[in-house]
Amino acid sequence: MADNQPIKYLDSEAEGAVLCQRCKNEKALLVSRKEPFCKNCFIRFIRGKQRKQMQDDKYKVKYGALIEKLGVQKILLTLSGGPSSLVLLDVMASLLKEQFEGHNGKQGFELVVLNIEEFEIQALNKRLDQLLPQILSLYAPIKITYKVLSLSSYILDQEMLEKILINKEFTGFSSPAPKAEHRLEDLLALCPNKSSAEDLLTIVYDELILRTAYIESCQTILYGHSMTRIANEIIALTCKGRGSTIYKAVADHSINFRDNEYKILFPLRDVLYSEVLAYSKLSGLDAYRVESTIKKSKITKNLTIRDLTTNYFATLDATGYASTASTVVKTGEKLGAPKDSVIAHCQICGVEIYQDPRGWLRKITVNEAAPIDTEEEKDYAKQYEATFGTEYIPDEQNPVHICYGCIVTIGGVKQDGGFVWPVKRGEYEGEIKNTYINSEDQAVLDEYILTDDEE
Repeated sequence: MADNQPIKYLDSEAEGAVLCQRCKNEKALLVSRKEPFCKNCFIRFIRGKQRKQMQDDKYKVKYGALIEKLGVQKILLTLSGGPSSLVLLDVMASLLKEQFEGHNGKQGFELVVLNIEEFEIQALNKRLDQLLPQILSLYAPIKITYKVLSLSSYILDQEMLEKILINKEFTGFSSPAPKAEHRLEDLLALCPNKSSAEDLLTIVYDELILRTAYIESCQTILYGHSMTRIANEIIALTCKGRGSTIYKAVADHSINFRDNEYKILFPLRDVLYSEVLAYSKLSGLDAYRVESTIKKSKITKNLTIRDLTTNYFATLDATGYASTASTVVKTGEKLGAPKDSVIAHCQICGVEIYQDPRGWLRKITVNEAAPIDTEEEKDYAKQYEATFGTEYIPDEQNPVHICYGCIVTIGGVKQDGGFVWPVKRGEYEGEIKNTYINSEDQAVLDEYILTDDEE
């Protein structure tokens, strides 16, 4: 392995093996950031990155007036089963264990683990909902609650679904969706390409995570994004036309949802993905990793935007330029929210719209075909209309505010069929409910968790 790669594994049994630079006692197993580490020191090093990001008193064990002032913080951790989220869970559980052992069984916060069930839609090799009890048992007697959420929970009410059309002037209109029981999988199948489906799934995940934080009365939401993943998001958001949201994807921030404020944190933001993989390997977490069995295409045009950006940073890691991720993140951190006033909110994804995207799209797009002159061209035009139909948007349809990113995402849908999706018209006034898959499993797990009153 080249010396300039982010992680270099060492043979601790080899003659002349170097000692760990931190403890000076154990033989080093790997080199990270030009420093040799033994297993325990490397794990402590990565955990220290999370501790640095979460030094606020509200995450510590509190007594007296402080607990009356701050209360008990409840944290939602999103778990996909990938290495980053598993490492974040392990790091947070280790913090709780330190608190438990140092404060006579007390925890500084309650931890709720959320897994959005993706077994079928992502063709996963394992069911994470079945692995979760086993994973959480590693951290006994720490109390950790877990929820497994069905993707179908996204559609709260079939009445919210509308058929969305975009005309040649890039104006969005909607009309009532066809009367049918629409599943999320069916709606995603209408997407023109994989990047569009991936983009909409991200909208679904973000919404479901916020709803769960609301239902479970959490105040903080944790994402397991590494520095490499954050850099990946910056490039991908730029490519997808969602540059105005980069500041949210990069920095810790607060978000309002249903009159509540939630703190969004990225505790692994200073950790490279290669370091995450090394931590997972050394901690024995690889046995619980969940991966998609869908083989990525080798043809570039068949890859999603995120696939392309992921491959880009993987290539940088392999060729010794992992520090590029740090440069991208530092550049992204300089971006704040746009200074323009918000003129509307996208009724598809909910993001703020600062400038009308239609003006820009009209300037760079030619929508009118060249004049039809010959009889042959007229004949081809009739065949095209017979096959694909003509654009028709009745006057009684409702205008819809759509951001640039969503116009790009749903713009390739055939206009004769339209695109069916929940349209946000003000805040949903009905009761928000989640369809949890693991209610019975959680009850069984709770029987094996010791409380402060038990010995």
